[in-house]
Amino acid sequence: MPAPLPHSSHHRRRVVVGILKMAIAAAILAFLIYRLKGEGVFTRLIEEPKHWGRLALAQVFVLVGISLNWVRWQILVRALKLDFSFRDAFRLGALGHLLSQVSLGSVGGDVFKAMVVAREHPGKRTEAVASVIIDRVVGLYALLLVASVGAIAAGESLALDDELRGLMALVLTLAVIGTVGIALLMTPALTGPWLRERLRKIPGVGSTLVRLFGAADAYRHERRYLFAAIGVACCTHLSLVAAIWLIGQGLPIEAPTLAATFLVGPLSLCAGAIPLTPAGLGTFEAAMDQLYQAVGSQQGDGLLAAICYRAMTYVVAGIGAAYYVTARKKVREVLEEAEAEEDAAEDEAPGT
Repeated sequence: MPAPLPHSSHHRRRVVVGILKMAIAAAILAFLIYRLKGEGVFTRLIEEPKHWGRLALAQVFVLVGISLNWVRWQILVRALKLDFSFRDAFRLGALGHLLSQVSLGSVGGDVFKAMVVAREHPGKRTEAVASVIIDRVVGLYALLLVASVGAIAAGESLALDDELRGLMALVLTLAVIGTVGIALLMTPALTGPWLRERLRKIPGVGSTLVRLFGAADAYRHERRYLFAAIGVACCTHLSLVAAIWLIGQGLPIEAPTLAATFLVGPLSLCAGAIPLTPAGLGTFEAAMDQLYQAVGSQQGDGLLAAICYRAMTYVVAGIGAAYYVTARKKVREVLEEAEAEEDAAEDEAPGT
C-alpha cells in the first residue's frame, strides 16, 4: 500500500477539485450569457420597470424556505435525543449555508454541521452524522414529491414536448422509488447489523451505505419526527417555488404561469441539487433557462429569473457571514478538524 499522502497534499487535491467545480460553473454561466449576446435581454432588465414589492416578497419567501431547512434539521437532531435548540439550528444552519455557497476545496456545510454537533455532544458522533445524512435525504425526497405534484398538475394544462414529458416521467419514477426506499429503510430487517456488515464490503460506496442504513435505523423508532421533517421539507420547496414565481412577476420578463412555475421551479431545483458545481451554481441556471423556454417563455428570461433567485440566496448567506464574524476562530478550528478527519479516512480507505 502506498505511503499516506501528507495533509497538505489532501488539502491541495480538494482545492483543485473545488477550482474545477467552480470552473465548470463559470463555463456554464459564460455560455448562457454569451448565447444572449445581441438579444437585448440585459438592457431590458436595466431599462424596463420592475415590481419591487413582488421582488421583496420573493426575498421573504427565499428566507423562509431556507430557514425551514434549519427547522427540519432541528427536528431530526432532537429525534435522536440530543439537546439542540432552534437557536443552535439557525446558527449552524446559516453557517452551513454560507460554507455551501463559498466552499472551495474545503469542508462543506453538511460536514461542518455534523462536526459541530459531534463536538458539542461527546460520544454522539454517530447520531450527529446520521442527522445530517437523513436531513439531506429528506430534503431531496421532498423536492421530488413537490416536483411530482407540479409535473402532474402542469402536465394536464400545458402543451409540452416529448423531452420535457420524459423528464417529468423520470421525476415521478424517482419519487416512487424514494417512497418505496424510505418504507424499506423503516423495516428492521434492512437496517440491522447483519446487512450493514455486508454493505460495508461493497467497494467505493460501502461505507456511505452503512452510514445511511445506520441513520435509518436510528430514526426507525422515531418515525413521527421523520414524517414531520418531510412535511417541513415540502413547505421549504413550496416557499422556494413561490419565490421563483414572484421573481418572474417582478422582473420585466415573460414569466410562466403559477401552474407552469410549479413544474419549472422544482425541476430546476432538482438540477441544482446535482453535486457537479458548488451549490448547483450554473446547473440550476441552465435548467431554469431551458425549462422557461419549454413552457413558452423567451430565451434568456429563465436565466434572468435564476440569477435573481441566486442573488437572494446569497443575501440569506449573509446571515451565516454575520455568525462567522462573531465565531470565526471556532469555525476555523472545526474546519481544520474536519479536514484532518477526512484526510485520515482517505488514508485508511482500501487502495490508498
